[in-house]
Amino acid sequence: MAVSDSARSDDDALASPDDDALIDEQERRQHDRDIRDLAGGALVVLFGKMARASRGAFIWVITLLCGLDVQGLYSLAWAVCSTLNKVARFGLPRGTVYFVNQARSSGDQVEQRQQASLAAGGLLALVASGVVVCGLWWSADAIEAFYEKPIGDAMRVMVFTAPFVALAWVFTSATRALRIMRYEVYVRSVCGPAILFAGGALVGLAGLGLFAIAWVQLIMAAGNFLLALVLFSRHFSIRGVLDAAKRHLPLRAVARFSGPVMLTDLLYAVLTQLDVLMLGFFIVEIRYVGIYVIARRLASIVLKAPQAFDAIFSSIASELAATERIEELGVKVLVVSRWVLTINLPIFASLLLVGEPILQTLGSKEFALASDMQLGLHILFILCVGMLVQSVFAVAEPLLAMTGRPGLNLFNNVVWLLGNFGLNLYLIPQYGLIGAAVGAMMTTMLINALRVSQIYLFRRILPFRSTQLKPLLAALVAIGPAWWLRQEQEELWLRMLMPTVSYFATYIVTLVMLGLEEEDRMLLGRLTRQWRRA
Repeated sequence: MAVSDSARSDDDALASPDDDALIDEQERRQHDRDIRDLAGGALVVLFGKMARASRGAFIWVITLLCGLDVQGLYSLAWAVCSTLNKVARFGLPRGTVYFVNQARSSGDQVEQRQQASLAAGGLLALVASGVVVCGLWWSADAIEAFYEKPIGDAMRVMVFTAPFVALAWVFTSATRALRIMRYEVYVRSVCGPAILFAGGALVGLAGLGLFAIAWVQLIMAAGNFLLALVLFSRHFSIRGVLDAAKRHLPLRAVARFSGPVMLTDLLYAVLTQLDVLMLGFFIVEIRYVGIYVIARRLASIVLKAPQAFDAIFSSIASELAATERIEELGVKVLVVSRWVLTINLPIFASLLLVGEPILQTLGSKEFALASDMQLGLHILFILCVGMLVQSVFAVAEPLLAMTGRPGLNLFNNVVWLLGNFGLNLYLIPQYGLIGAAVGAMMTTMLINALRVSQIYLFRRILPFRSTQLKPLLAALVAIGPAWWLRQEQEELWLRMLMPTVSYFATYIVTLVMLGLEEEDRMLLGRLTRQWRRA
């Protein structure tokens, strides 16, 4: 027996460090199911995220038809209103999912409990929205005076988006608790952007200005609300929810859960809008804020992939952490990080290759000076670098939350906000828009380095592996042909199309030649099946 134990010990010592070899057959099947769920769930959400990115077409059309000045004023006014809308929705996107699932698992009076939770969420949304509407209505003049920009009347219109936005989130979150993800795509990725684009085009062609654009934003919010209500009514009784509002409601429980979530959402909203809010104060010419917003909108496409993986990865990470399967969790972190890097590298490169032609589509009127074009391109490059880093290590945030360290995310966001605010105070007065972009990039890199160190410190997980070098090598190989094709084209549309097609084709061929990992083949197989269904 001693010899046998010794041999077993020696075998253990000589075991391969490869993660897959350490998983037995049953765990292997579970691993494959998790990978398929990651691939399938993320692809559905990614398509929705990319469709929602079409909201950028609204920014493009009002810039083209109304001018950079109007677009800059709109972006500043909406930055204020959209930030306050996080207060209006009161953390209910997560709170609604939580309490509907709690009711479904209670086994007793499920429908009544669901209706009571939904009624409580709706009531809290209305109260929070009322506070936002009243507060911004009365403070609009003060905000206008602070920025010395004519945005007060527009904010007084857009603030009424608050109740529509908040209730629409309650409705779509309720159906999301039933694992129906497509409704949210219908509302926020199809309906909303379509209304904005059509409304923006009509406003621009009619020669109207900021006030009319504010009404388009309000109409979009109302349209989203109505569609969300119709979809909600397919699975829940509206009359039942209204009747439940007359009875005792779990207001305290819902508020206790959702309140801290609202604070975190508000903090992140301030963080994402901080550069626009501070540029609006420091920059005299509002058209430059418009240039920054266009560049940031283009760069934010890089963040769609990690956002698509967030929900499904959080679910799997929570399960693995709860059962202390940390080794498997580390494998999933590596896989998702590699997938995000693989998806985003060609997007990153394509944005830099075709950034100038895209900006040129806005016309010589808006980018009359060569310096304006160069400024936009420099901002785009700086922001793309920061957002690429953020996307690759984005799994660290849900990983910290799902492994019992949610307070670290709040701490990280506070550090992020204070660091960005401090750098902006120093850099914007001296370097303008470039300073804002550099400040955003530097703080993004700092926070992601902090997150990676935290997940290593507490879970001994690092999102690095030699397999991640393959997409990096493929990305470098694809640059040469794409750049040559870009320089050879004279027509504007060909300067956008040819290098993009060339880059993606060369990138994919090089990746295949370097050899795909097993998980990558699963992702490709799921993508192929989705394409065939379409």
